[in-house]
Amino acid sequence: MNKSKLEGILDILGAVCQGICSVLAVVMVILVTTQVILRGMNMPLFGIEELLTFPTIWLYFLGGACASFTDSHIDCGLVKAVGKNPVIVGIAQCVANVAASALSLYVITWAWQYAQYSLKMHKVSAVLHIPMPVGELIIFAGLVLMMIFTVARTIRGFIELKQLMAKGGEKQ
Repeated sequence: MNKSKLEGILDILGAVCQGICSVLAVVMVILVTTQVILRGMNMPLFGIEELLTFPTIWLYFLGGACASFTDSHIDCGLVKAVGKNPVIVGIAQCVANVAASALSLYVITWAWQYAQYSLKMHKVSAVLHIPMPVGELIIFAGLVLMMIFTVARTIRGFIELKQLMAKGGEKQ
């Protein structure tokens, strides 16, 4: 099946998100390992815990976006487990995706307000004086990515359901 340009862009966006998460995980391991070694030598590095919060927040929200991109987030899958009719399973999945899309849009409005507040307040971290929007704006960006990937999955689900119904509801 040929991928549209939009699907190609989403794939690139997802791959970039996954790459950033990989780098952040390595950075966090390096920071924690450095702190453990320095504490073992009774020379703790001042501020490393504070510094660690920023890649942690980034990894949390970008990791959520990656899970949405790969459709690997936590899913009960009860309908898939007991449902025998693929059309019913597809409808249930579409309903779940529409609900997730609506919920993500609702949550984004809160994240946008928080992003505006963060930029307006000009807060900095307590020890290293890192501007707090560095950590706080990723909340909005990560949620936007989650919404984009969820809406894309919702649209794909409706297209697949339409194709399934056109074939008479048989398994592909």
